[in-house]
Amino acid sequence: MNNISENLRLKNAAKYLNISLVTLWRLGETDPTFPPKIRLSSRVALYRKSDLDSWLKSKES
Repeated sequence: MNNISENLRLKNAAKYLNISLVTLWRLGETDPTFPPKIRLSSRVALYRKSDLDSWLKSKES
């Protein structure tokens, strides 16, 4: 069962990755390997922390 702390709002996802919101948006729009947003409504979107961790791990090589 997913815990709410495993999901990050956009601002927190950017902070977690140590990037700006603009860079987070750019990655989501241009990098096909970047995890998709989970859109809850027209104003609320989340990223799964586990998806961001997997993406970061794939960038280590």
